[in-house]
Amino acid sequence: MQQMGRQVADFVAQHLASLRDQPAYRTLDRAGARKLFDADPPELPNSFDAILEHFRERIVPHHAREPHPRFLGYIPSCPTFPAVMGDWLATGFNFFAGVWPVAAGPNQVELTVLEWFRRWMGMPAGSMGLLTSGGSAATVTAVVAARHAAVGDETGDVARLTVYCSDQAHSSVMKAAWIAGLARKNVRAVATDDAYRLRMDSLRELVKADRKAGLRPFLVGATAGATNTGAVDPLHELADFCEQEKLWLHTDSAYAGFSVLTERGRRLLDGLGRADSLTLDPHKWLYVPFECGCLLVKDPAKLESAFSVHPEYLQDVRVRETEVNFSDYGEQLTRYSRALKVWFSVQYFGTAAIGAAQDRAMALAELAERIVRESPDLEVLTPAQFGIVCFRVRPRGMTGEDSLNALNERVNARVNGSGFVLMSSTRLRGALSLRLCIPGYRTTNEDVRQVLELVRRTALEEMSQ
Repeated sequence: MQQMGRQVADFVAQHLASLRDQPAYRTLDRAGARKLFDADPPELPNSFDAILEHFRERIVPHHAREPHPRFLGYIPSCPTFPAVMGDWLATGFNFFAGVWPVAAGPNQVELTVLEWFRRWMGMPAGSMGLLTSGGSAATVTAVVAARHAAVGDETGDVARLTVYCSDQAHSSVMKAAWIAGLARKNVRAVATDDAYRLRMDSLRELVKADRKAGLRPFLVGATAGATNTGAVDPLHELADFCEQEKLWLHTDSAYAGFSVLTERGRRLLDGLGRADSLTLDPHKWLYVPFECGCLLVKDPAKLESAFSVHPEYLQDVRVRETEVNFSDYGEQLTRYSRALKVWFSVQYFGTAAIGAAQDRAMALAELAERIVRESPDLEVLTPAQFGIVCFRVRPRGMTGEDSLNALNERVNARVNGSGFVLMSSTRLRGALSLRLCIPGYRTTNEDVRQVLELVRRTALEEMSQ
């Protein structure tokens, strides 16, 4: 066991130390991938050395390296090595974190981590929740709890329930509503303003019209750090409105939420703690490995009311009043200890270093915005916020949205195909946007300059063809 463990630790460390020399992105089509693997499992055992070599040669080359300094697409995960070690220990000890009596130590770590998060986000004392596989699972859990709080066991009323979120909300909010049994037509996309923030006037009109039509509004999904642009909905106005209308306010701050460890993050996210429930993703901007999401709820008794069951085979692990069975707060009974990777990383680095890394990432996005603004052939579509900047190639004299969209699509494909960088694209009001997302702590000023120069040079080559 020690020999195998050292081999894996050395291999991972070597991989992370050499990231800058590796391609940021490399993929393989399904037909090519099939050729790498035997169709049937072996009947006889193999040596660990042979298995590891198979992994090294056939699996490792064909993936995007999320911790890479030039992985700037989507919302990257860039875990610290102490966080990786915490995850390894949680797996190695195989803690069963579903119920208190069999994992009191690891579960107290989770309670400690949740209390850190509660204080950082400004939620009131007594708020609690649980760690989940990711933001999507956290949001599903929140919507199910909100539905139960609204209608209880009166399942016939579910058909009348309506949910509201901006047209920039993460797709997980819509999926969560579907999973919770809401009719797809009852999930309302609320219009956004020029800064891609939810418009309160549109929300008020939709809620009023739905009530008049006999429907039952029950939940508003706010976005605090939109995936597309980093936009933050008007959190205080939404909280006031939901209090007045007796609606559950769920806020998705999956990637941006942890920037409250910085001064600018706290300012931009003022009002975050007023949510009835809040989605966070430590595996994004808290620098821990997949999978690690979080749900915080102002009134955890509503989670317990929605999810707690007590079958006979669990009678030995029922908890006393001061203890917590996390299985009573969500859908998982069997769950491993996600808190250890958070705890190890924060203990090792401290919050000041984590906040400083987030500040640097936001400054890099601001640098990218300045470079784009200074280039005659590039155009800013949304300013830098929370490490995200949206822009596009717009050569002088070129007009027509279809032509611009086609050019930017070709540039995006060629730049990513180089392997030097992985960026992503999106659409904003119909315009195809190139998008850099820079939360990782390995990215430098020079990386940003080189990526944008590659974009500009690729665009010129495309125009000359």
